[in-house]
Parts: sequence; C-alpha cells; structure tokens
Amino acid sequence: MSDKKEIKNSNNLTKVDFKKKQVEINDEFISKSEVHSILSANFGRISDHWFKFSTTWNYNAYQTFMDMDKYLILIYLVQKSFRHYADIMIIHSEEQFYTKEEFEIEKINLIEISDDLKIAKETVRRKINELNTAEIIIRNGKKIVLKPLTFVHQRPKHSVKMLSQFLHICSKYLATQDWFGQPVESKKIEDFTIENFTLVWRFFFRFKIPFLIRQRKFHGDLESFIVSGTIFANNIFRLKEKYKNNPVTQKTYSNDLGEENFIEWAKFIILSKESIVGMNASSISEITGIPRATVIRKLRISEKTGMIHKDKQQLYTIGKNYKNKLKDVGKLFSENQIDLCKFVSTFFELYRNPKINKKL
Repeated sequence: MSDKKEIKNSNNLTKVDFKKKQVEINDEFISKSEVHSILSANFGRISDHWFKFSTTWNYNAYQTFMDMDKYLILIYLVQKSFRHYADIMIIHSEEQFYTKEEFEIEKINLIEISDDLKIAKETVRRKINELNTAEIIIRNGKKIVLKPLTFVHQRPKHSVKMLSQFLHICSKYLATQDWFGQPVESKKIEDFTIENFTLVWRFFFRFKIPFLIRQRKFHGDLESFIVSGTIFANNIFRLKEKYKNNPVTQKTYSNDLGEENFIEWAKFIILSKESIVGMNASSISEITGIPRATVIRKLRISEKTGMIHKDKQQLYTIGKNYKNKLKDVGKLFSENQIDLCKFVSTFFELYRNPKINKKL
C-alpha cells in the first residue's frame, strides 16, 4: 500500500504551556437533512475518498496493538476525556492534549465498558489488564488513569490530515448550495481540527465508536470486518466509474437523512453483475497490516459462511451471502453512512461558528 502509514513513537512527548480556551456553542445549526441529501446523492463520487481514509485508519489502529478490541477499548477511554473537556466548555489543541501527563477517569467499571462496547465482560477484563500491565493505563478500583503512553499510542497525526482531505471533498459538493458558501481548503480544515482537537475528535469518536461496534456485531470480530471491508471496498473501487456516471438517487424529503439512497448504494454494489477482479490474501495483508496467516484464517471462516467468495485464481470478492443478507447489509450500510454524514454536518457547524473559529 502506497499511502503513508502513521508511526507511533514514544519520543514525541514535549512540554507545553497549557492554555485553556472557553467557548460557547452556537445553537443555529445547518440543516442535517440537506447535508445528508447532498452527500447521499453524491456518495458514489466521494466513496473512494472515504474508503481511502477508512482503510488507512484501520491499518494504523491495528498496528497499535495488533488487537482491534484493545484499541477500541483504548479510544473509548480516551473519548471520556474529550467528553470531560466538552462538559466544562474547554478546548485543547492537538499538541496540548497529547502532551498531558495523565488523565483520570472516575467511577468507571468493566460492566459499563462491556455494555457500551458490546464486548464480553471477561474479554474487557483481559484487555484492561493487558493495558494495565503495559503501563498504558493504571487501574485503581473504579478509577482508570490514562498514562502518557495512552496518548502516544492513540495520537492520530496522519489521520487528521487524511480526514481533512475527505472533508474538503465533502465541502465541494455542499458548496453547490448557496447556504453553505465556498468549499473549504483541506489545509484550513486540518489547522482548525488541530487547534480545536478535543472538540472535533470527540465528535469523530461519536461516529467512529458506534461504527466499529456495529461492524463487530455483524462480522463477529473487528479483524474479520477489516478483511471483509477491504474486499467490499475493492468491489466499490472496481465499480466506481459505473456508478459515478449513473448515480443512484431516490426521491428525498425535507426531514429524511438519505436512508433510501444509502440502501440503494448498498444494493447496487452487492447486486451488480459486473465481473470484479478480486484480491489475493497477500494484497489484503499488505493493505490492512494484518499478518497473512491471520488474513487467510479470517477468509476461510468468511468463505464458509458465504460472505466471501474465492475463485480459481485464489482471488476473493464478496460472496453470495451478502445477497442473502441484503436487508441487513443495507441497514448496516445506511446506519454507518448516516452517522458519517452527521459527523460531516457537525464538523462544518463547528467550523462556521465564529465563536470557535476565530479566523472566519
């Protein structure tokens, strides 16, 4: 995979003077239904940008621990700190947040984490103990302290840049409407995100964590989702020119969120009779960062369930069970894309708020 990968380095901690910035959030929001309508109608044109970001994010997340459940638990705990700062109306920049010495989460227990993430309690206990042993967190009764290594492992410098590029693409389509204004340059989006990091990334995690929970439930585990999702993304890429020229659009209404459009996109991808060139296990391993042996094991399981198909050339494409589970897949696809559009809407609400973005 040619995309730049994020390298985690424990030497990137620096000392800074913490400056707290208080802010009030404007109650006048842009229309989420209009944002959803525009993005759902143009999803075929922006999907490759989204999947490029998502694939690289998955790669970096997996490389952190070679264990997606552990990483999911980690970002769940980090999100608690984002919520804390939002509750007291304080924003930290990316540098300020990731050079903190520690952050204490009070009154949290394993049952709460298990229920919120839909992960078995014993699995949560084992992962928390492993994080504690590695001194990434310190567990003390009903308190969990996030140590400096937490912030080293989770710091998403390259993800901020790539997400900014995706949001720039979204702004180009939203800018076709007078109420939105001009497209926003990716560098301006990146600078705004870095300056207002704890606020922006809180909303990103509000999208990403439920997204991962849904994928885990549907695929059985997150490594299987990453493997299958890479194959699914390959199908989308191979069909890109076809659905770019023939966008799938349903009639939209003032209060809907583009649900039917997203479901139709899923149907178009799954039911297409176009011949798709599949992927081999080595390519999937290179793109995902998951060891080839693990990829093959996940593929065999998915092949038995019919979710993945292997041809005579040992190339993998989506299997017939995607068609059998079309209703469930369509619902999952729609929920994920609607939540993504909610995040996009919220981001530009924040960006356009002069009380937050002083450069407007």
